[in-house]
Amino acid sequence: MKVKHVIIAASAVIIALVAAFYFVLRNERAQLQEEKDLFASEQKEIMQEELQKLASEYDIQYQKLSQGMGEQKISLATDSLISQLLSERAKVEQLQKELKSNKATSAKRIGQLTQEISTLRNVLKNYVIQIDSLQSANDRLRQENSEVRASYARATNEAQQLSNEKAQLSDRVKLAAKLDATRISITPMDKRGKLSKKLEKTVNIQIHFTVAKNVTAAVGEKTFYCRITQPNEELLVKPGAGTFPFEGKQIPYSIRREIEYNGEDTAVTMYWPVEESLQSGTYRVKLFADGNLIGQASFTL
Repeated sequence: MKVKHVIIAASAVIIALVAAFYFVLRNERAQLQEEKDLFASEQKEIMQEELQKLASEYDIQYQKLSQGMGEQKISLATDSLISQLLSERAKVEQLQKELKSNKATSAKRIGQLTQEISTLRNVLKNYVIQIDSLQSANDRLRQENSEVRASYARATNEAQQLSNEKAQLSDRVKLAAKLDATRISITPMDKRGKLSKKLEKTVNIQIHFTVAKNVTAAVGEKTFYCRITQPNEELLVKPGAGTFPFEGKQIPYSIRREIEYNGEDTAVTMYWPVEESLQSGTYRVKLFADGNLIGQASFTL
């Protein structure tokens, strides 16, 4: 009887010990799981922060390529590099989605994600080096372009100044070479070659002038043109008379005379034979040579 009681007591103790061990084991497992969950949660938060930083940095590098390169964007930021950058940025976004969906719960997967994030970080460093190098090259090109444009602008200004100076010099040379008709005299003449004092007896109008000495003017055969304007502003002109160039136009003349000019004072005489009824009043005479007006005078009949 006594042995039976001992066995019962021992069994109760064993059962109590087993129950206590199971309870302790269950609590330890629960605590361990809680610690694992807490660790996983903390790791996921850390990874989310890291991924967010990576996403922002990838976006910054993309902006450098797509917008920050200015005029050299096409030549430096190649489509291939932009495509690679976007591909890596998509991987970051995919990992962010996985972490938010609570799919990454095992220690193994968390370890894999940590490794993937580390890889993305290293890849980004490589892109940063490439992009910074491209940006530096682009800055140098911009500086060189700026210097080239400045040099071109200076050269253009200098060329324009030289052109202006050349034009001014040319104008001065032309002005210096322009012939000058001096000592102009107009004489109405009768049929005996004498000075006519009556309008109806005038048979010729003599125009005499001296071409002044000019060492700058070209020597050789020169053609002189005379235009005689009547008091009513009509030009005295013979039928079939020609024209000569003046200020971009072809204008008619009254008399033409060709002479040999040697650069010295040269006397020139022209005659207008009167074959029409002359008007009383003031006549104007203008003399031309080499496309220039070289002198003018007036007389009264």
